[in-house]
Amino acid sequence: MKTSLISVLTATLLGLASVASGRPFDAADFTAILFTIGLVAWTVNQYSRESRPLLVVRPIRLPAPIKAHRSAAPVQQLAA
Repeated sequence: MKTSLISVLTATLLGLASVASGRPFDAADFTAILFTIGLVAWTVNQYSRESRPLLVVRPIRLPAPIKAHRSAAPVQQLAA
């Protein structure tokens, strides 16, 4: 929401400045400025956040190794 608000306000202010200077300002200019400022605001917002709990690296704990159990009687081969 904050990113959208920044984008709309910046595009509106640039549009007003453009009209005040005598340059024509149409919907294509507004859309291009809106998209560009939105992308920049979103990128800055993504890189300036603190780490979120879901992204915090937790140690990987593997299960304890299972020891091979020996059978009571050894395996014997039969003669052919």
